[in-house]
Amino acid sequence: VLFGQDDQLGSGKTKILTAGDAVAQGLINNETLAYFMARTQLYMERIGMDKNRLRFRQHLKTEMAHYACDCWDLEIKSSYGWVECVGHADRACYDLQVHSKATKTPMLAIKK
Repeated sequence: VLFGQDDQLGSGKTKILTAGDAVAQGLINNETLAYFMARTQLYMERIGMDKNRLRFRQHLKTEMAHYACDCWDLEIKSSYGWVECVGHADRACYDLQVHSKATKTPMLAIKK
């Protein structure tokens, strides 16, 4: 269950998509982020969480961290409403770029 930026600001409705479909439609930024979101969903279900009380909510542009390309929170519906439980952020190469700049050391990997 995905609650993307556009839906939060528009219809207010969630979407039910596979991780692959969400990436193909451009809702989730990339396959790696979608993979870890899906693994988190499976884990939560395995430990006994009710899947009908789980959703992933995408951060709005106004709340996105400066280092992130895409961010999603796994939220649980509780007596207090929707509560963030797990955060997933696509940091891209931000950490490596900052480290490389500070140390003047290239942080590259090349496969021959």
